[in-house]
Amino acid sequence: MMHIIPEPKDITIHQGAGCFPFSAETALVNSVLAQAALEDFQSFLKKNFHFGLTQSERATRLVLARMEEGDPEAYRIEVSEQEICISSAGEAGLFYALQTLKQILLTNGCKIPSLSINDAPLYHYRGFMLDVGRYFYPVEEVKHFLDLMAVHKLNIFHWHLTEDQGWRVEIKKYPRLTEFGSKRSHTNFGFRPHSGFYTQEDIREVVAYAHSKYIKVIPEIDMPGHMQSAIACYPELSCFNRSLPVATHWGVKHDILCAGKESTYQFIFDVLDELIPLFPDGYFHLGGDEVVKMRWQLCPHCQAFMKKTGLKDEEELQQFFMSRVSRYLKEKGVASMMWNWDSVEATQWLDRDIIWQMCGMPKNTQAEITAGRRMVNSVSFPYYLDLPYGWFNLRATYENTPEIPHIDAASAKNLLGLEAPLWTEYVPNMKKADYCTYPRLGAIAEIAWTAPENRSWAHFQQKLEDYYRLLSVYGVEHPATLKQAMPGALRAKGYSLWFNRRQLHWAGLHNLIDDAKVKKSVAKQQR
Repeated sequence: MMHIIPEPKDITIHQGAGCFPFSAETALVNSVLAQAALEDFQSFLKKNFHFGLTQSERATRLVLARMEEGDPEAYRIEVSEQEICISSAGEAGLFYALQTLKQILLTNGCKIPSLSINDAPLYHYRGFMLDVGRYFYPVEEVKHFLDLMAVHKLNIFHWHLTEDQGWRVEIKKYPRLTEFGSKRSHTNFGFRPHSGFYTQEDIREVVAYAHSKYIKVIPEIDMPGHMQSAIACYPELSCFNRSLPVATHWGVKHDILCAGKESTYQFIFDVLDELIPLFPDGYFHLGGDEVVKMRWQLCPHCQAFMKKTGLKDEEELQQFFMSRVSRYLKEKGVASMMWNWDSVEATQWLDRDIIWQMCGMPKNTQAEITAGRRMVNSVSFPYYLDLPYGWFNLRATYENTPEIPHIDAASAKNLLGLEAPLWTEYVPNMKKADYCTYPRLGAIAEIAWTAPENRSWAHFQQKLEDYYRLLSVYGVEHPATLKQAMPGALRAKGYSLWFNRRQLHWAGLHNLIDDAKVKKSVAKQQR
């Protein structure tokens, strides 16, 4: 039995038909242009088997061939005693076939049984998100995540680049965003400073590296909330020009971008103008989540703007804000995404071209997707990688399905796929990231790639030993063990209590006091 994650669509082992002897004597026959895929595979061979392949006339051969038509991510593998033939209509499919071949080699050694594999993904959006706003991960560690994404046949890297606690990308027109906004004085209860950002050259390097793994990169600049790091640099971006520090504690902040000032939109457009050329894959994430609107309710600029534009309340003001920025991106040939936590029932002002990333399941989900809204499923349970296994164990993740209930087949096509976010409030380093992400990402990758009828929890468990071996090859040193990922009732309760307790900090009280200060100041000005 083959142990491949994600499970292929169809695999047949030809009993009694012999094995292919994979070795340095195997010739490479390449009739397609798949240089990045081949370089990745050759590097794997040299590192793990201490040989590479050359293009010459030999008895055994690995053949890469291009299909005339078909899904560019689908592939076929045919193994006989003399030949391995890999074929696909696209270079991405050849790349995924070679990822499968890697796992076969690690499991079976260099004697590969005669077999046939026909494979294709269930969804064409298979994503992983890394939050670097809370904790900064340098370029080499980002590349490490991309390597592991490729192994899992994931193809979308969502890069969460800004937060209240840190601005992580260079904007040349606004240098204070990184000179000051990328640093915080301390972090929650650890009281340790933290800093870091990516230069624009770093961004180009990461994007190029992702493309070599057939991964698209979607940047996120979260707005109009989660912007305290920018407001700390440029107070005029807020409703009341408040002088604030870069946030040091987690939690939802009440100081957000002022939606009633034209200068706010100009700032956003300037930022986008610098970033759009760095991210050529045609998507941009605008955030839009957890927008506390208390400042807008008190702000004379916002209230005057609402009256001028005919907006009935602050919810519609946010929809107007997101749609205006989305239309700006659309004019540049870029599609917009946003989180849906704050999506309301009425979406009159919310541009229908915006793709929803579902972190919750609002009441109007069925209506919106039926009406043509495109969506990506990232519902926190079970897809948030940072959540304790005691809250959602590995089996519960694996047996989840991303489909939206009670919709017809035509509407189901508007579900583009799924994405697993790694939020990093409590993931400060790679050791913790490895523990949170693996083996959970293996389960999520199989949900995204493999049709439900071909998935089996029992079989997935059988594959885990070989899966851990694969992870070690790619430098994952601290994955969760199966016992940790499947905790007993007592251990699960302990995890849950710990996670709930750690969410309690002074930020809630601070917000109450701060709100009172703002209200008092506004009342004084109105007298």
